[in-house]
Amino acid sequence: MAASPALPRAAARPAAARFDPGALVFVLLNVLGLFAYLHPFFAPGVVDEGSAWFAHQADAPVVFAGIAALCLVLVVADLASGGLDSKRLAVLGVLSALAAVLRTITLPAGANLYFFLVILGAFTFGARLGFLLGALSFFLSAVVTGGFGPWLPFQMFAAGWMGASAGLLGRFADARELGPRRRLALVIAFGSAWGLIYGAITNLWAWPWIVAGPDISYQAGAGPLETLRRYWNYYLLTSLGWDLFRTICNAVVLGAVGGPILRALLRFRERFSFERGAPAG
Repeated sequence: MAASPALPRAAARPAAARFDPGALVFVLLNVLGLFAYLHPFFAPGVVDEGSAWFAHQADAPVVFAGIAALCLVLVVADLASGGLDSKRLAVLGVLSALAAVLRTITLPAGANLYFFLVILGAFTFGARLGFLLGALSFFLSAVVTGGFGPWLPFQMFAAGWMGASAGLLGRFADARELGPRRRLALVIAFGSAWGLIYGAITNLWAWPWIVAGPDISYQAGAGPLETLRRYWNYYLLTSLGWDLFRTICNAVVLGAVGGPILRALLRFRERFSFERGAPAG
């Protein structure tokens, strides 16, 4: 009697995408930051001097509590899901502390050494750790320098966005398998651009309440194009010169020490990845 043909095996089902709570928390962090910066432009009554929201007197503590709590939740979520292990957590703590100390070293025109270490660390370890590195190091530097005020959560968000975008740039470099020189060139260009971008973002926390002239002050209901024109005038007159010094400082420091530090960080990352993927003995 002929053997019956073997039944075909069922095709393997693709593994279901695992829910990533850290991604949700990361999205909430960014939404909170955007809302904190932009809500005065969509609620004209907020900018009235008689309002409790004037110059972020009411919302700054809430924003600070929100970013602090969500950063903590992001760390816990990534630890629980395996996106962040003890070694990377240690790297986050060390780099944040070093960056905070470097921010106390003031250079001409208000530039400092804070930015290069955040950029290099975030470029190496990714967007989420980059956001945490930027925000946490800025908070620690405020502890060291006594720089607490309604501006602090807005600076933390701007530094976090710098770190997150550096992390995305690093993943781009990994995907393209760029060599060390190209990676360093990318980092230098990125740091130079963020010397201007950081100032342009952080100015927005107070600009709606600054009365400085008819063509550079915010006017509620002026429309998006007119608002952008006024802010551009304000930025050119009050901030561009200072930000150019930050840009030059970032480029010089990254060009001078970025190569060795970036290679060292990449070696650490490769060692961590190898140890996590190694079979148990």
